[in-house]
Amino acid sequence: MTTLACKLLAYGAWGKGFENWQDLQNILQGKGHNESMPVSPKPEIIPANERRRAPLPVKLAVESSWQATQNAGIDPKELSCVFVSGLGDTQLTDYMCKVLAGEDKQLSPTKFHNSVHNAAAGYWTISTSCMKSANSVAAYNESVSLTLLEGITQCIAEGVPVLLTFFDAPVSAVLKSLLKNETPFAFSMIIAPSDSTYEGLTLEANVLQETTAWPVFSSHYDVLDNAYNENPVAKVLPILKHIINKDKSALTIPLSAATSLQLLVS
Repeated sequence: MTTLACKLLAYGAWGKGFENWQDLQNILQGKGHNESMPVSPKPEIIPANERRRAPLPVKLAVESSWQATQNAGIDPKELSCVFVSGLGDTQLTDYMCKVLAGEDKQLSPTKFHNSVHNAAAGYWTISTSCMKSANSVAAYNESVSLTLLEGITQCIAEGVPVLLTFFDAPVSAVLKSLLKNETPFAFSMIIAPSDSTYEGLTLEANVLQETTAWPVFSSHYDVLDNAYNENPVAKVLPILKHIINKDKSALTIPLSAATSLQLLVS
């Protein structure tokens, strides 16, 4: 078994009840949530004209990504990135299906280009002038574990810091019988090679040839607890509790039908 290790440098977050990483930490530590919240984040890094046209998933991803880079003090242009959404933009998918099923099949060019799964990565790299590699992942309920494995592997193989951003928005009404998520959630972390000069906690990952279930999670905040059960990328929440509490016990999460990912924070 090969252990993959990296350093955890900084974080960003946005969702219902929290507008940043500190707010999310407060919730996870039982200190209450933000009662006064905007409907959507307004990431300043996206120019105003483009921001008005950007869909909610893009705004979620770019806002938390920007927060993480600012908290790390790293120029976004220097970061490779991996963006993950377990559901994609279901509002735009619904829109396109309705238009194509109707008589007038002319799609809005803006909505069409926003509908692609790497839209968030595109907005991010264009807004920050980033020319580094940018990957987009989708794996439904295993989105978090696969993205962690992808990001850590890339970090080690290329010897560079990597931005990981997890984001999903509420699903379209027509899909709610299949996909229950009603909660916006975004979280970003920046990782760096374990032998780099950056300071931070160490995250170790091992792939196990065994199955496991997602761990029981409770934050004592119903909105966040529901998000954990219904929003694929909110499956990152138990990991965040380990990070905040500096919990050195092993945390094992599903990776595939036959494998799991064991994580250790130290």
